[in-house]
Amino acid sequence: MAHDDALHMAHVLPGCQGDMVWNFKRAGQFDFACLIPGHYQAGMTGSITVLASGH
Repeated sequence: MAHDDALHMAHVLPGCQGDMVWNFKRAGQFDFACLIPGHYQAGMTGSITVLASGH
């Protein structure tokens, strides 16, 4: 999966850090990964569990 615009990506230089805010419309388990070639294969992946807000 790739995104065509910078609003859906974050690039961080080696040795640096950054923040990203995700807004979810539903609860569930979601996977994410680095889209730079070779990074997914190197293990730059993860998952996040989003809980229902109770509203």
